[in-house]
Amino acid sequence: MVPFVDAHCHVSGQGQIEDERETRRCVMSNFSGDWATLKGLDGVEKCFGIHPWYSHLYSVHQCDKRSHYESVLEWRVSEEFEQLLAQLPAPIALDEYIEQDFEESQIAVVGEIGLDKLFRLPENGFYVQNSGARLSRVKVKMAHQIEVFRRMCQLACKYRKPVSLHGVKCHGVLFEQCIQELLPTKEVKVCLHSYTGSFQTLTDSWLRKFPQSRIFLSLSQYINFKTDETGLELVKVIPRSCLLTETDFPIDTQPADQLRAQLQHICEKISQACDLDGLESCKTLIYDNYLRFIA
Repeated sequence: MVPFVDAHCHVSGQGQIEDERETRRCVMSNFSGDWATLKGLDGVEKCFGIHPWYSHLYSVHQCDKRSHYESVLEWRVSEEFEQLLAQLPAPIALDEYIEQDFEESQIAVVGEIGLDKLFRLPENGFYVQNSGARLSRVKVKMAHQIEVFRRMCQLACKYRKPVSLHGVKCHGVLFEQCIQELLPTKEVKVCLHSYTGSFQTLTDSWLRKFPQSRIFLSLSQYINFKTDETGLELVKVIPRSCLLTETDFPIDTQPADQLRAQLQHICEKISQACDLDGLESCKTLIYDNYLRFIA
C-alpha cells in the first residue's frame, strides 16, 4: 500500500514516538535542541536546519554574549532586552555547529530554514513547546535572519540537498534570497512549507523562476485548510507535480492516528480539487512527488 507523506513535521523531545508504518515522514530540526533528539531516530528522513525563531541563538561573527544579542535583536524598551539577556544562553558559533553536527550521509533535507518578520521572542528567550512563556516585544533583526538563512542555503548547495522553507510576512525578501542563493545550483530543490503568500507571488515569482521539477509546496490542514474554500483555491494554482502534504506537528506528542487523519483530509481535498480518482490516486501522486523531492 502507498503510504501517506508527512513532508514537514517535527520532534519536541517531550514524548514518545508511536510506531508508524503508514506514513513516510520528513522530520525537521529547528536548532541544536531538537537535532539532539532527531539524530538518534530511525525510520524517518532527517533534516538539519535553523528555524528563524532560533536564529538569534547563533552567531555569525565572533563576539561576547552581550555584544552578540545587542547586534541581532531589536527592542524599544531597554528593561525588556535586559530581562531577555539574562535568560538567553551564550550564542553558538554557526560554522562550528555545522562542522560538528552536519553529517551529509545522515541528512536528507536542510530545514527548517527561512525568514519571519512577525515573530517575537518569548520571555524565556526562545520558543519551547508548552512552556507557557508570554511573548515579548523583542524581535530578531531581519539582517541577522538573512545571514543565518544564507549560510544554510550555502550548506544545501554545497551538498546538493533539498530545502524546506518557512516564510511569514516577508515572502518577497525570501524569494529574492532564494533566487540569489539557491536558483543557480540546479540540483537543489525547494519546498515552500504551509505556504501563506499571495497567489500572485506564487505564480508570478516562484513558479515562473524555478522549474517545476525543482519546486514543491507542502500543504497542511492547520494552515492551508483552515477553510476548505481557501485550501481548494490554493491547490488549483499549484501544478500537480509540485504538491506535497504535511502536518507541521511534533510526531512525539501527537497520536499517530490523528496525524494520519490530517494527511488523509488534505489528500481528499487535493483529490477533489484536481479531480483525481479517489484517495489512493492522490496518495500515489504525493508519494511520487515526495520521492523526487528528496532524491
